[in-house]
Amino acid sequence: MSSQPDVDAAIHPLPADAQTRNLLLFAGCVGMQYLAAPVLYVGATHAAMLKRMESSNFLANSPETVYYFFAFVPVLITALLPSVRWLKPLLTGCYLLAALAAAGVALGVWLGVSPQVLGSAVVTQGVLTGMTIPLAITLVWEAMARGVAESRRGSTLALAYGGGPLLAAVGSLGSGALLNGEVLGSKLWEPWAFPANYGAVFAAAVIPLLLASFFASRFVVAPDATEEPSSASQSGLGLAGLAEFWTNPLLRRISLVTILLYAGNTIVANLTLNTQQAMTSDPSDYVMSQTAIRFGTKALAGMLLGLLVAKTSPRAGLLATGLVYLLAPTYAAFATGLAYLATFPIYGAGELVGVYAPNYLLAASRPRDLRRNMAVANLLMVPAAPLGLVFGAVSDVVGKRSTEAEGYRASFLLCTAIMGLGLVLAWRWLPPRPRPPAD
Repeated sequence: MSSQPDVDAAIHPLPADAQTRNLLLFAGCVGMQYLAAPVLYVGATHAAMLKRMESSNFLANSPETVYYFFAFVPVLITALLPSVRWLKPLLTGCYLLAALAAAGVALGVWLGVSPQVLGSAVVTQGVLTGMTIPLAITLVWEAMARGVAESRRGSTLALAYGGGPLLAAVGSLGSGALLNGEVLGSKLWEPWAFPANYGAVFAAAVIPLLLASFFASRFVVAPDATEEPSSASQSGLGLAGLAEFWTNPLLRRISLVTILLYAGNTIVANLTLNTQQAMTSDPSDYVMSQTAIRFGTKALAGMLLGLLVAKTSPRAGLLATGLVYLLAPTYAAFATGLAYLATFPIYGAGELVGVYAPNYLLAASRPRDLRRNMAVANLLMVPAAPLGLVFGAVSDVVGKRSTEAEGYRASFLLCTAIMGLGLVLAWRWLPPRPRPPAD
């Protein structure tokens, strides 16, 4: 009797060796994204750099905000260029443009441009990263789905998202060494003065992005036998396809819950800046250690949450990550001293809501809608993006009327309230195991 994996492999249009190649390339692309996380995760590094240039909290939050605002680009590009033949060129180009954006900040530092121009370069890097990396994530998942049999996708994801966060921790520790000359409290060398140390961090991110671009160009993608190149509707990404998404009540509810939980994505800049108040230390002293701890915890949490979802339901993963995510700003509102560093492992584990909210969405999707719905999942960051400016403004206003620490605390509690509403709606609205609509 044939097993399901044997049947699955037999019907896949690519041979086993090509699938293995795609499996490793997918893990390589994801791993390089994680290795460049100190720059690609727009927020903490950018906020600390802008704060050193005496920017307001509002401006320090702006790179993170524009990053999320431009998450509409994957939906637009995939709607305009739905054909499979565009997959590899677009994916390769995304990584190249992201590398160029990081190099632009490093070049500005090397040329000694004015603080105003350098600040603009940092914000521009947030814009270009927001345009390219969410689209790259959408496309690299499609490349994996087309290039690897379903029976092998579990091992593919385990390799990519088990090892990936560990590479992010390595990248963060390396970036910390460039910023402060230290790794885990041990002095290695005398770092370059500001802003040359930050320029080195942005320059270092260029290498893994170029490698990701090379990996993307090597995918073997199975052609879509049903695709008509002249018809955008085949992919479900035309205007009618997007309208269809919003007419589904369950998909609308999933989207609202996800937007509310994504409020946590926009509080990281204030979590970093509050280091000055909570620990009486410059945010630059801890920003990379915080990021390393954040991703190290994410690697462990990713394995445990995968087991949870395998034994329970898609909603369980969404609720678990959302609850942990909510605990991060709640804890940060009251923690002081070295205890404040515990904020970042909590936050790192909670960030996996960015995996399990889309996972719930995919569980509620028909196979023919997966590409469209994954693109829309990236779009859900756009409505949450202005919350970063709101949190920055709240901390500025309250800080001027009271103390700076109280300003940050007010922004953390506001974030907690917004995410708490999302969790309540998820519990009340979303079935444990969503069923896709009938064709």
